[in-house]
Amino acid sequence: MIVTVVTPTLNGIEYLRECIASARRNATATIAVEHVIVDGGSTDGTVELAEASGLRVLKGKDKGIFDAINKGSFQSSGELLGFLGADDVMLDGALEAVVRTYRESGRRWVVGGIRWIDERGRSLGELAAPPRWMTPRMHVCLGWNPIMHMGTYFSREFFTELGGFNIDYRDSGDYEMFARALSRAPYARLARPVACFRRTGMNNSAVNSARTERENGTVRAEFGPKSAFERQVWRYVLKAWFNLANPGWLMHKLAGHTRLPLRPRQGAYF
Repeated sequence: MIVTVVTPTLNGIEYLRECIASARRNATATIAVEHVIVDGGSTDGTVELAEASGLRVLKGKDKGIFDAINKGSFQSSGELLGFLGADDVMLDGALEAVVRTYRESGRRWVVGGIRWIDERGRSLGELAAPPRWMTPRMHVCLGWNPIMHMGTYFSREFFTELGGFNIDYRDSGDYEMFARALSRAPYARLARPVACFRRTGMNNSAVNSARTERENGTVRAEFGPKSAFERQVWRYVLKAWFNLANPGWLMHKLAGHTRLPLRPRQGAYF
């Protein structure tokens, strides 16, 4: 099986070598990794490093990270599609676990957990994949997107059917896409982390918090319940589930080291 991993870049050379190596280590005798770099105009050597590493690089201006991911996804060949930030790391054995879950479940997409790390790669706790019983109405009530895109894999057929990410969303395209996907088909839950999400202090949701909240509100209005009471009920139910299911993350959060999840840094994309 071919698994495509799409990495959008814009001056992301700092951690890119580690990102590339982590994806390459996940290739096996039965899993070929097609790692596609979609670059929006880097000037720091990102493109040269990716090309020297033997990767396919799509170059040219785009309309943001979700447009870049769409380009890489639609111009690739893998049966499964995944996404990995230039400063993120795929954990060893992740793709074997993803492919096995995909085949055994018969589902059209797979959602795994993630591990947060700091700039130096030190663990800041893990976030498990959401529960199997989570519906689109529940998903959007939490207030942040609990489906991490670096832990999520779509069948090509399903991604194409969905039309990819809605590029009208600059910050919340993953939140909207996953709510839309969940409204059509349940995911297969993978009960292990598959990637490390690096917290750099330059994450997009912090920089553009007002815009992110506006976009999140649009997603909630489309997919969530109209009743404020129901929204609060599902918010507290899921919040309690995540706290109990992720004790390490909860301890870091209580200690002030981990806040709500943010998106990976993507330079001047935003």
